[in-house]
Amino acid sequence: MKHLKKIFVAALAFFAVACNNSEQSLSYDYFQSGVTITFSDNSGVKVDFYLQDAVRITKWTSGGKSDKHGLCVTANPVVKKIFSCENEDFLTLKSEQLIVNINKTNGNVSFFNSDSLPIINEMGTPYFKDITAFDDKGYTVAQQFSLMGNQALYGLGQHQEGFMNYRGKELLLSQSNVNAVNPVLVSTDGYGIFWDNYSLTKFTNTNPEVLTIWSEMGDNIDYYFMGSNNIDGVISIYRKLTGKAQNLPVWAFGYWQSKERYKTQNELLTVAKRYDIQNIPLDCMVQDWEWWEPGKWSGMEFDSTRYPNPKLAVDALHAMNVHTMISVWPCIGVESPMYRDMLSKGFLYEPLGWGNFRYVDVYNPEAMKLYCQYLNKGVKSKGFDAWWLDSTEPDVMNALTKESHQYEMKRMKPNYLGSFTRYLNPYVLVMLDYINKDWRNDSPEKRTVLLTRSAFAGLQRNGAIPWSGDIGASWEIFQHQISAGLNLCMSGIPFWTFDIGSFLIGSYEGVFTYGAKDPAYQEYYTRMFQFGTFTPIFRSHGSDAPREMWEIPQYKNVLVEFDKIRYSLMPYIYSVAIRCAVDDYTIMRGLAMDFKDDAKVYNINNQYMFGENIMVCPVTNYMYNTPPQISTLVPPEVFKTNDGKPGISAKYYNDNKFSNLTRECIDSQVDAYWYTGRPEYVTDSMYSVHWEGKIVAPETGKYQFQIKSFDSRLIVFNGDTLKIELDGNEPYYQFLNLEKGKEYPIICETVNHQTGAARFRLFWKTPKDFERENQKSNQPKTRMVYLPEGSNWVDFFTGKTYQGGTEVEFEAPINRIPVLIKCGAILPMSPEITRANQIYDKDLEIRIFPGADGVYTLYEDAGDGFEYENGEFSKITFRWNNSSNTLTILNREGNFKGMKTNRKFKIVKVDQNIGLGSNPVSDKNAKIVDYNGSEIEIKL
Repeated sequence: MKHLKKIFVAALAFFAVACNNSEQSLSYDYFQSGVTITFSDNSGVKVDFYLQDAVRITKWTSGGKSDKHGLCVTANPVVKKIFSCENEDFLTLKSEQLIVNINKTNGNVSFFNSDSLPIINEMGTPYFKDITAFDDKGYTVAQQFSLMGNQALYGLGQHQEGFMNYRGKELLLSQSNVNAVNPVLVSTDGYGIFWDNYSLTKFTNTNPEVLTIWSEMGDNIDYYFMGSNNIDGVISIYRKLTGKAQNLPVWAFGYWQSKERYKTQNELLTVAKRYDIQNIPLDCMVQDWEWWEPGKWSGMEFDSTRYPNPKLAVDALHAMNVHTMISVWPCIGVESPMYRDMLSKGFLYEPLGWGNFRYVDVYNPEAMKLYCQYLNKGVKSKGFDAWWLDSTEPDVMNALTKESHQYEMKRMKPNYLGSFTRYLNPYVLVMLDYINKDWRNDSPEKRTVLLTRSAFAGLQRNGAIPWSGDIGASWEIFQHQISAGLNLCMSGIPFWTFDIGSFLIGSYEGVFTYGAKDPAYQEYYTRMFQFGTFTPIFRSHGSDAPREMWEIPQYKNVLVEFDKIRYSLMPYIYSVAIRCAVDDYTIMRGLAMDFKDDAKVYNINNQYMFGENIMVCPVTNYMYNTPPQISTLVPPEVFKTNDGKPGISAKYYNDNKFSNLTRECIDSQVDAYWYTGRPEYVTDSMYSVHWEGKIVAPETGKYQFQIKSFDSRLIVFNGDTLKIELDGNEPYYQFLNLEKGKEYPIICETVNHQTGAARFRLFWKTPKDFERENQKSNQPKTRMVYLPEGSNWVDFFTGKTYQGGTEVEFEAPINRIPVLIKCGAILPMSPEITRANQIYDKDLEIRIFPGADGVYTLYEDAGDGFEYENGEFSKITFRWNNSSNTLTILNREGNFKGMKTNRKFKIVKVDQNIGLGSNPVSDKNAKIVDYNGSEIEIKL
């Protein structure tokens, strides 16, 4: 223990901070799995080993609590005996894998591995400040930690800032339309912190040596330290604490066709039939919103005119071996019988949301019981295979930004458990916990599939698939999806997806204002589709334009080819998916997970591993077609009032009829933008604004206005009411030809009909913008790729081998992205199939990528149902000896219902002529072997 003390005192001296508890006496009580320390002012620290490699730390202040109502952790402490000792400075607890020191003076905790090497330690004084939200009383809390070395930090959910490594960064943890929270941080130093708080949280590491985690409200500081040798190990610990990942059925890993939206059941069926006729692989058709009657938002009743017999439609899809997902929301339209029933029982929140609906209090178990009754009777009885749970932040008024969402939520009255200040982030977890439990009780033969727009710790236990929300279409936003998805997966939630093509192509910072037929957008869509091919869930979706492959005519053949690549890899993909459920694996992997000793990979945000053997390098910049320019806010210098002053005259009204004038002024530009509270002159639930003045054209040529607004909008320009050229959330107006220096009268108006955030912003494109759009692209058709150290790499499409630890420029024409396979990899692949479950009908092709020894285990199960949780799955391990050119297939382990006991495998050794891309290898270039479950050796 002297060695331990020496290390800890040195670390404490380096990160010394004054402590408020320095003069306090203390008492402590040991229990089976830890110790509770109480200081003389009744503040305290509890250290509790939940696992040999996971310890819970709870801290409370005088008058505070040592425990709380928990939502995430399902495990109980299982460590029965902890070695303990003490000296004048520390209490020390030791499990088989962790050593924890507690400073007897200030309660600070330090963590060491079993070899007494320091991992991380708390520093400073824990922060507590009283806070009250409505009648809910608690504390704002914060804890600091010292960080050492060049470790990289990942996780924390899905965020759109675009950086991969959070070391040296600051991040706000709040749900929004395009951001998802999971307060789990993992380090390349082999540890993780699960910060078990449900309120607005901030991660701050702007000083790379100091980590601060702050939360707006809680009863105490409460976190779990998880120690392991690598990030995979940390994720495994997290899932042991919060629930194993629940696997999805095999069909869920095929291609999903969706758009906003199929308006009739006949349209849905027609699209599926066209895929079937053209023999294009497809597994799921998705029905987005508004399948209900107007006013009955998600009331679990179909519009009988457009969906006269939804069960018949679902049965027809099933007859084609196509599955179905349908959008249901946690909010109910005011004209629905379900609404009246929910309202009478007090199960709905008071604010009327933007869609004339109210959200369900999912924190109330009786409310969720009633919700599922309506869901099962109205929708599940029709045979749908999966739920799309949209708007689970929830988006009551405006969830476009983290700031606006938390502002809107915190001013709502409390939910069943308490205030939304306290329970800001876990709405989605509580809802999906109940729905998954109900699904499993009602349909145990079918696995739950739940698509959702937010996340929280424990979500993986529910068959959940977060997606990245209503993203706009731009190349920058596209690249951000890679780090967003990777960090969500690295926080322990294995299945993720995004809208291939982006949800809005000309809004929300989307730039493709000429629609889906624009070659620039078709190039963008194709590159996104190629990325989606190698993500956990392969799903096209979006608004503004249809998303079927034939709607991208210039590159349809490329899309079909990558769809086929996805299906050729289905045995590999589904094997990895089973591992995610039974072995706590992660399918979409930041490079640091597999190459932590190569620091060059720590910040790479545009390459990743897809399973253990495939490195994917999406193309995230245009090469062929210059994209449209994004519009810019019309600047102050071009505005003049009618009497010649700078700016534009504005009149604000506290109603929606331009009658109750509350403010008259000159604004510098047309830019009303209130995301976190309105000024006093528009605080009522309705308002209207009238701007009037002149615009002086800065140059001669073509212009186009765009309005970004939640509400009704109007532009009268030079006496004419402008017509909308491209409709949508942020419409573009007709083109105008203006003369430099000429003054043009302009009137802008907006009318707001609801509470919540508000905006009316006038943007435009100028002649210079259109000139840039018309420039021909001269971008190189190549992509630079860093090949991590620790392996050599084989090009999936050419068979050429490259040395690891180098940077290589790869050819990347529109029909290819760099996909690299580790030397020594063994890839199980399928001959041509059009449905994911057809892998059970095919003899698999086993491709060996020589250059190193390799081992691969193929996992298989029944493809649906929960029997795999009871061990009903099989494992076949392949071992490649590179020096002797020998493949050994070991004895099969395990079995499952319907398993083929005898198999044929086509063994292929890849080179620059054989085994390229997704093309099946002919029998003459392969060795066909019969396998009956017993070990077999094949010499190549």
